[in-house]
Amino acid sequence: MEKNNNPKEAKKAPKKKSKIATFFKEAFSELKKVSWPNFSSVLKTTLVVLGVVSVFLVVLLAFDTVLGIGHNALIDITGVVK
Repeated sequence: MEKNNNPKEAKKAPKKKSKIATFFKEAFSELKKVSWPNFSSVLKTTLVVLGVVSVFLVVLLAFDTVLGIGHNALIDITGVVK
């Protein structure tokens, strides 16, 4: 067996990339594959979300009001002092 003592011809160990650098490189490559929505699609979805939130706001407000009126009526009937 022949030993090669010439440092120029010796194989260099490959540089190890840090885990953080590898993470960001892979993350950006995955983001390039994402199908991003256009502005009109985002606007329509946002309006739907705002509409649903508004409906739930009204429903919860009505429910809270009805329960508050019922609670006050119950207190008045029982004669508990406020």
